Amino acid sequence: MVLKRTLIIGGGEAAHYVFHTLTSRATSEYQIIGLLDDCSDVKLNKIPRFGGLNQLEEVVRTENIACVLLAIPSLEHTKRKQILDTCISLQIETQVLPILQDIFAGKEKIAMRPVAYQDIIERDEFELDYQKVARMVNSKTILVTGAGGSIGSEITRQIMRGNPQKLILLGHGEASIYNIHRELKKAHPDVELVPCIADIQNKERLTAVFEMHRPDIVYHAAAHKHVPLMEENSSEAIANNAQGTWNLAEVANEFNVDKFVMISTDKAVKPTTVMGASKRVAEKIVQLFNQMSQTHFCVVRFGNVLGSRGSVVPLFHDQICNGEPVTLTHPDMERYFMTIPEASKLVIQASMLTVGGEIFVLDMGEPIKILDVIHKLIDLTGQKRETVSIEFIGIRKGEKVQEELFENHEEKPVLIFDKIFVGEDNPHPAELVDIQLLLDNYMGFTEQERKEQLFRLVELDWRYGKI
Repeated sequence: MVLKRTLIIGGGEAAHYVFHTLTSRATSEYQIIGLLDDCSDVKLNKIPRFGGLNQLEEVVRTENIACVLLAIPSLEHTKRKQILDTCISLQIETQVLPILQDIFAGKEKIAMRPVAYQDIIERDEFELDYQKVARMVNSKTILVTGAGGSIGSEITRQIMRGNPQKLILLGHGEASIYNIHRELKKAHPDVELVPCIADIQNKERLTAVFEMHRPDIVYHAAAHKHVPLMEENSSEAIANNAQGTWNLAEVANEFNVDKFVMISTDKAVKPTTVMGASKRVAEKIVQLFNQMSQTHFCVVRFGNVLGSRGSVVPLFHDQICNGEPVTLTHPDMERYFMTIPEASKLVIQASMLTVGGEIFVLDMGEPIKILDVIHKLIDLTGQKRETVSIEFIGIRKGEKVQEELFENHEEKPVLIFDKIFVGEDNPHPAELVDIQLLLDNYMGFTEQERKEQLFRLVELDWRYGKI
């Protein structure tokens, strides 16, 4: 077997761990040639230090390096990205240690892994002021819907760092609620945790939960989000995303909740799909309830989150690693991306800013061309782009090539906090009656009638003169 000439980036404890792990294997495929580190006096057994991190390209070329192992888990995102971009340009196999917070959270082990989708899109992430979070949640009862999901579970992890009095983990899937409850209980044994199996479509069940626990703040992350599935199941999209949000908002109002924060999506902007339209109606419901309630209702809207359930980018990564054709709908397809932790932190920050009625829109940076993501993933597996087949399978019904974050009538979006915009939008009170009519009658419609009525509600913006 021909060993891969390998360069370790880093000379600290993590690099020592990687070195000893690889060299102790009887069948290791790596030949450690040397290391790079900005500290000149680092030592890693008897292998030479070739220089600092900025000499990566030169060393790869002069030493004929075939593989790079990035073993500095604490490296800041900008430098991490520079190294990965260099590896991409050189088209060499690259592996990384997980970042420290993932190791500490128990999500990752201290072991090298191939570069994944998160690594190539990461940026310097927003950091919460946990002292301010603690002041907001101290002595409070917090309820999170969809608490077992990608965003909901991360919101609970972030909230727990503020040490609330009680956290209610509400969700429909018993396995996911069991898992997040077990994880949080182990990490925070002193906080009262309540695993609550409930469906937001069942208002009586929600009323019983609120009656028992009297939450002060609600984060509403439960939703059906899969676009093609909701096209074929419009009744469930309406039932869960619209009726479920109505039920939750109504109960929150009845029990005088202080704050109600709904998670929304860029697909609610000028929606062309059932899922997007149902989320746009949910946004309207939340804002309309704010107009008649003492509760501070708000919406936080953002685009795709990396690593979430149903995300297509992990599928690309798996297809490349498994030698399958990579399937993409259109070569010009673009999307906004953000990591799950950053999106969750910004949702909590928005909840500290709300005075009621806002649609907060997270700064997602520039949209990213999906084809570029695929090419970078191919490069970082050490494969040649021409050896990986990419099949363009055509845009699905209602799918957009580019997404948007603001409606036309959300005038003058203002950056009110780091990475948080707010747009002006106040639904007309009469829209509440139209929405209620749909929710009372949608099950009696045919599939086509149901979709027509749903999109008619979205077009109320035109009817009431806002566009």
